[in-house]
Amino acid sequence: MRRTALMIVLAAVLAPIAAGVSMGSAVNNVAISADGRYAVAGTDGGVIACLRQDGSVAWDTSAGDPVTAVAVAGARGYVAAGTNAGDVILLDGASGNRYWTERVAGPVRDLAFSGDGRSLAVGSSRVTLFDHQGKEGWNFSTGAGATVSSIAFTADGNYIAAGSDNGVIHLIGSRGNLLWQGIAYGPVTAVDASRDGTTVAAGGRDRVLQVYGRSGGLPWVVQAGAPILALALPADGRFVIIGKQGGDLDCYRPREGLIWQNHTESDVLAVDVSEQGEVVAAGTAGGTLRLLSGDGGVLWSFDAGAPVTSVALSANGGYIAAGAGERVFVFRTADVPVEITTTPAEKATPAMTPTQAAGAGALIGAGAVAVAGGWLRRR
Repeated sequence: MRRTALMIVLAAVLAPIAAGVSMGSAVNNVAISADGRYAVAGTDGGVIACLRQDGSVAWDTSAGDPVTAVAVAGARGYVAAGTNAGDVILLDGASGNRYWTERVAGPVRDLAFSGDGRSLAVGSSRVTLFDHQGKEGWNFSTGAGATVSSIAFTADGNYIAAGSDNGVIHLIGSRGNLLWQGIAYGPVTAVDASRDGTTVAAGGRDRVLQVYGRSGGLPWVVQAGAPILALALPADGRFVIIGKQGGDLDCYRPREGLIWQNHTESDVLAVDVSEQGEVVAAGTAGGTLRLLSGDGGVLWSFDAGAPVTSVALSANGGYIAAGAGERVFVFRTADVPVEITTTPAEKATPAMTPTQAAGAGALIGAGAVAVAGGWLRRR
């Protein structure tokens, strides 16, 4: 046992350890605070959980129904969650205490805070705006029978971009006024907007990337070659990252063209980019979590063991959260994730973290050095 513990200590010293926390049911969505201090996950079992940087669970609470979307405010410390039943929940990010619960029409598909955290946009069968006290400001229909699949809120709080499964892209003002709408030839799966709304990007099942200016009009359009499953912009909107069915991760510069392409082994289900574009994260259906530099170079890849359906980067790209199967991963992007293995002499089977402690998921990070080291000293 001494030898096994020593191997764990050495692994922690020589290379950072990536591990996952078991949530007990499928993780549908993750979000991370701007400074990377904590991440939030929502599960199919109705759990909203907050994890610290070291992977320990700060708090968790039941939403009563499958949690389909989560969001973290860039200010004020709010956490929002939406459910399949249409509940919208606002919580205190530090304690998990619930401020309010409201209901919208249809299942919640996406959530986005304004930069100051005072407004929350909700995508369901309509776009609904709430203030931080739970008061509904307005709601906007994107078409009869349509579902808002993706939503983005500009940091200045002036514009909301929404994409619907009826193939319509909307830019809505903060008072609920329609500024313009665009048309796709299939369901819109993802939209994003630059910090000030000068760039709005949308992609969908029609295999077309559309990039609009704030005033709308004719978009810059490129044929992506495969359905677009995920999309993200840096704060200034100078490039667009798209994840596609079939495994390609593409980076385009609007009104110019393809900058770089990275091929993964399977459908790219989730993407995110740091605010200044330093790093890009992608999750695939094959279970790979991949981190790339802003110029497309692969920094590392990690086998998460299940389809990676959601990824989130902190503002400066220093921390990443990802949901894969029933697990949530949280770690520093500067650290290359590795496996923990024991020596053959211990007759133990090599195991990918997370480890299991008394049947519960345990995330091991840099703190493993102190924990394991203390165990050795006590022995």
